[in-house]
Amino acid sequence: MARVIEDIPVVEKRIVHINGCGRTIAYVPNEVREIHRTDYGGGPDGKEFIICPSCGKEITVRAW
Repeated sequence: MARVIEDIPVVEKRIVHINGCGRTIAYVPNEVREIHRTDYGGGPDGKEFIICPSCGKEITVRAW
């Protein structure tokens, strides 16, 4: 009989790394990192990103 091992559903997302190696990368939400900064006018600035496993560059998923 099948049994539940983990209750949290894994939602896999995909993104194409255009400015780097050109690979299509699959990731899950817990792999996304965040940076919070202040822009030149003093307002909030930041982004969510993942690291490309192929070339090691940052891939921006969402910026604000």
